[in-house]
Amino acid sequence: MKSKIYLIDDDISFSKDLASFLQQLNFDTQQAFSLKEAESGILDFQPDILLLDVQLPDGNGVDFLDFVKQHLPGLIVVMLSGYGSISIAIQAIKKGAEDFLSKPINPEHLKIYLEKLIERKQLKNILRLRELEERGQMFIGPSPQIKTLLEQARTAARSEAIVLLQGETGTGKQLLARYIHEQSPRSAGPFVYVNCATLSETLIESDLFGHEKGAFTGAHQMKQGRVELAHGGTLFMDEIAELPVNLQAKLLHFIEYGQFQRVGGSNMLKSNARVICATNKDLETMVQQQRFRQDLFFRINIITLRIPPLRERPEDILPFVEFFLEKFASDLKKTKPELSDALKQKLKSYYWPGNIRELRNAIERAVILAEKPILSEKDFSFLQAPTIVDNQSLFSPRPLSEAINAFKKEYLRQVLKHTAGNQTQAAKILQIQRTYLNRLLQDLKVEDKPGDQTV
Repeated sequence: MKSKIYLIDDDISFSKDLASFLQQLNFDTQQAFSLKEAESGILDFQPDILLLDVQLPDGNGVDFLDFVKQHLPGLIVVMLSGYGSISIAIQAIKKGAEDFLSKPINPEHLKIYLEKLIERKQLKNILRLRELEERGQMFIGPSPQIKTLLEQARTAARSEAIVLLQGETGTGKQLLARYIHEQSPRSAGPFVYVNCATLSETLIESDLFGHEKGAFTGAHQMKQGRVELAHGGTLFMDEIAELPVNLQAKLLHFIEYGQFQRVGGSNMLKSNARVICATNKDLETMVQQQRFRQDLFFRINIITLRIPPLRERPEDILPFVEFFLEKFASDLKKTKPELSDALKQKLKSYYWPGNIRELRNAIERAVILAEKPILSEKDFSFLQAPTIVDNQSLFSPRPLSEAINAFKKEYLRQVLKHTAGNQTQAAKILQIQRTYLNRLLQDLKVEDKPGDQTV
């Protein structure tokens, strides 16, 4: 694919000559002769590099950098001017320009310079891709659902509106939130993560809003909260449904006015942070049950993006499998194993309650333990486990309540077998609290196996 260059210069002769030269260098080139013309054209063209004249008939090119930063934050901008000025160059670079070139421009110098810029941009893209891969690479695959989701995410990123991400455990809500941040005008700012489910009610307010020195026992010094740390960037609130009701009102005030108070403080502070929320719960039902504030729900439910579970896009499963096989084989310095045809079909038809996270863990385990060059169902114990419908004893005549308990007991056994006894992971798959899972295991007398992990 050709790299794209957009040229804004009102010197028609110079502009056409330069555009012709860039096309000879195999760049896809478009041009505009005024800022007004450029505002729509540049957004449609989505260039890799912008060559921008300083003096234009309807404004100053340096001022146009504000528009570029807002709408195309990753664009490389090189300023052009027939009147070299150090002060203008400094001003342009402070506003985000890459460099400042004086006209007339030496063609050979420009050719080498642009090649280096493109090489640097490609390297940056590769590094970003690697970073995404390290986070789990939740969005590979050919399914139309994911392509549509990423288009919607890019559109949402260009606004300042709150985004609500909905999806099951392991579908990649945090990765999508970071993707929105990186595609937004705030990409140079911080991305601050808050998990509302991991902290106790007494600690989460301090974690979110900070505290003043002496606010409570152990508060030996002032601490900035995550709301404050996210100033100029994005605040991602995962598991928003778990936020205590008393803090929901304080979060709503912050969203509405950008204001908050530290614990133990009396001053109203400000932070300019874009908020993204995520949940795997049904917030509308929680509102009806008075477990989630209706006004907060209305405020965060402006743009809602649903991440489809893996079972709804089976065409993505084998691309994920290939990606993870390559990754873990490389990490372990092993030859990448192949898959039997029977295994491919099993993996495609499996329910994947833990979604991509579960798939990733399953492939990692298989690659570590693999002794043969071709993986089979034997390398994935959960694919060999008898399903509940195969267990005829569950369907023997009995009272309904007894049958339901037998079903629950057998299902919990299978989930715990799948997670190797890890109750925390099992609770996530079941989408229940671990304390409730532990109570169910006791009530149903599901035997604990040696080596069961509960943390």
